[in-house]
Amino acid sequence: MSESYQKKFYNGCYPESIHYLGSIKANEYCSCTIKKLSKKYSDEDIDKISRQSEEIQVESFSFASDFCAKLVD
Repeated sequence: MSESYQKKFYNGCYPESIHYLGSIKANEYCSCTIKKLSKKYSDEDIDKISRQSEEIQVESFSFASDFCAKLVD
């Protein structure tokens, strides 16, 4: 995933996560999630997934969010 896509994901993740995790853990969680997604998906993959239903998006990204949630817990 390109740096610009990573920034978009972070900008979508951090403001929401800060309410639940606090600033330090939100940063750790979002950075971890983006790193995991970047290893698996290209920008084109992300675009394709983003056009799918919310259920498919959650399913596609849950491996990263679940892994990273355990790290910051």
